[in-house]
Amino acid sequence: MRKRIIVGILLVGAISCALLADLFLAPWYPFLLLICLTGGLLATQELLGLFKSSDLTPSKNLLSLAVCTILLSNWIPHFNLIPSVFHSWQITGGTAIAFYFAIILLEMFKFRSPGVSTNNLSLSAFIIVYLGLLPSFLIQLRWIGSEINPYIGLYCLGITITVTKCCDIGAYFTGKLFGRHLMTPLLSPKKTWEGFGGGILFSAGIAFLWTNLFPNTPLCCTLASIAFGVIIGLGGVFADLVESLIKRDLSTKDASQSIPGFGGILDLLDSLLLIGPIAWLFFLN
Repeated sequence: MRKRIIVGILLVGAISCALLADLFLAPWYPFLLLICLTGGLLATQELLGLFKSSDLTPSKNLLSLAVCTILLSNWIPHFNLIPSVFHSWQITGGTAIAFYFAIILLEMFKFRSPGVSTNNLSLSAFIIVYLGLLPSFLIQLRWIGSEINPYIGLYCLGITITVTKCCDIGAYFTGKLFGRHLMTPLLSPKKTWEGFGGGILFSAGIAFLWTNLFPNTPLCCTLASIAFGVIIGLGGVFADLVESLIKRDLSTKDASQSIPGFGGILDLLDSLLLIGPIAWLFFLN
């Protein structure tokens, strides 16, 4: 527990300092880019490592390059290297499609016997979406309202990450103290309904607190902030269960042991991977 708390505080401090420093480097945000590329590369390596005992043989190098390039593509419109008629999502989506075509061509070249290629293509498509496209929604939050004030995007990204991880924290401690009824005994044996309820309440409370600390922001009323907290909390729980499904299906407890007290980078980021589209749609409207 002590190791988990110490590492957690260090990670929060380092990421917070990086995001605040990026305010002086708008709209390129190089520290956020470095965090995303590092996380994307490590997460891809970990996820592919979980499949090393299977018969699947997708190209680790090409998939790692694909995920990192898809994440990087979110920055391309802000470097003023291409005509402004291209929307961010056209570039990101086009990058994902181009790499998937390359993966298909590679599987054609590698084909020797039936029963492998379609499974490799399915896994590759999942990784491109799971670690490339879905996190891109979270990244895009950083530029929301940037034409008005760079603090708006920082607020949107900050509250989304904070509410999601605070839901994890609330669920963990509530489950430890009051957990009696198992929520998903097969997928995640330690999750309880009491922990689930505590996590959702905690995320709603944190979102409400953010609204009071930063009143002139997109979540400008109490009802909107509480709704955001509940919805993001639910999305985070679902995202966490998705990673649990992958690990249980592959008979693995943790993605790796690279982060003391947490497991691997996937174990740290799991709840954030799917909430990007939810938050993006919420702030878009």
